[in-house]
Amino acid sequence: FMLFNRKDLSNDALIDLYKSILLPRMIEEKMLVLLRQGKISKWFSGIGQEAISVGVTQALQKDEWIMPLHRNLGVFTGRNMPLRKLFMQWQGNKDGYSKGRERSFQFGSAAHHICGMISHLGPQLAIADGVALAHKLNASSGSALKVAVAFSGDGGTSEGDFHEALNVAAVWDLPVIFIIENNGYGLSTPVSEQYRCFSLVDKAKGYGMEGIRIDGNNLLEVYDTIKGVREYCIQNQKPYLIECTTFRMRGHEEASGVKYVPPELFELWAKKDPVKNYEQYLVGENIVTAQQIVSIKNETEEYIENELLAAANAP
Repeated sequence: FMLFNRKDLSNDALIDLYKSILLPRMIEEKMLVLLRQGKISKWFSGIGQEAISVGVTQALQKDEWIMPLHRNLGVFTGRNMPLRKLFMQWQGNKDGYSKGRERSFQFGSAAHHICGMISHLGPQLAIADGVALAHKLNASSGSALKVAVAFSGDGGTSEGDFHEALNVAAVWDLPVIFIIENNGYGLSTPVSEQYRCFSLVDKAKGYGMEGIRIDGNNLLEVYDTIKGVREYCIQNQKPYLIECTTFRMRGHEEASGVKYVPPELFELWAKKDPVKNYEQYLVGENIVTAQQIVSIKNETEEYIENELLAAANAP
């Protein structure tokens, strides 16, 4: 049973968060259909992990840089990147973000303050240090204080880049939020074969920084944690490590399957679905009616279909 604490959030804010988490889920479900139809050729799914991307993005200022990975669709939609252009990107269209050179998530948009991921999963952590250092230097001449945010998976924490980025951020007092999406597997390697500490947030102590482990499937917990940690990083000019526990409900990418995952894990984590649990909370607290949920889903589906049509009709 997932407990939600709205704190001082208004009903409208809670509903906006619902729309923000529903959109990437419904886009993904559509992409899986397109994949089966042969209209796209590759997809890295973030189904089951949306609360992290959405909660983080909604808690930041729009001009704070994010270094996402390949399951962070909620970062892209959260920054209101035009969906038709995203569809063009995923279909290899010349009018996509990388002019047809890349299909999935190794692209960014400077206008939206999103830095495209680097496939080796780790190097973007140091880029966040550089962005935070730039903010720090600019602040001395009167610019506003800001944080930089970098995502890593549990597998990425085994990369040397993770050590270098966290150590530099700690030593140079850089306002970086490092987020670990611990979804249980680095490709097909379970976390039990990856590290010996009890949890990955234990690594924060080794660098002399603060850290916290949270439920990555609880949208309000992620949102509230990021809000508070952002204030801490700015006020203290220090980095912070957040471990979000979650689970990957699809394969590493759609072609690779899930044969190595015990079936009971899917049953367990299906009960912790971030979208369904939040939806049930909103209905249970009379923040929305079941009919409003249907309307929101219909509007979202119509929006997705219209944007997809516009992308399909592009040369």
